Amino acid sequence: MAQVTDVSSALQKAIYQRLSGQISVPVFDYVPQETPYPYVTIGREVGSDRSPVQGRRRHLRILYLSVWSDYPGQAEVKRINSEVDAALHEVSLTLEAGRAVSLRVTATESTPDADGVTYMGSVTVQVITQN
Repeated sequence: MAQVTDVSSALQKAIYQRLSGQISVPVFDYVPQETPYPYVTIGREVGSDRSPVQGRRRHLRILYLSVWSDYPGQAEVKRINSEVDAALHEVSLTLEAGRAVSLRVTATESTPDADGVTYMGSVTVQVITQN
């Protein structure tokens, strides 16, 4: 894989690698068609500048991860949410560019999807990066 030079991409790569080695289901940025459930997707990221007047740049980044399951009921989604939380909450991540100063899971959720068959979980991760 090519060298990552921006902090946002470096963070996504580090989270992907961490989750892929720590949770029991596959992790995707792009889900190939016909992929069987369950799995986790890395969703959107929202970033805002939190830099001091002088000094290194800091960004608050909110990442949204989704858990997808067709298991009857929410038990599987809740279990995977817990695995993601355990893998990411207050861990130290090494980035190829910049630095992850703080990483916290701030919210989890599980809900039936509109199709009535699939269940969706979500995990919100707050990261402060510095570069």
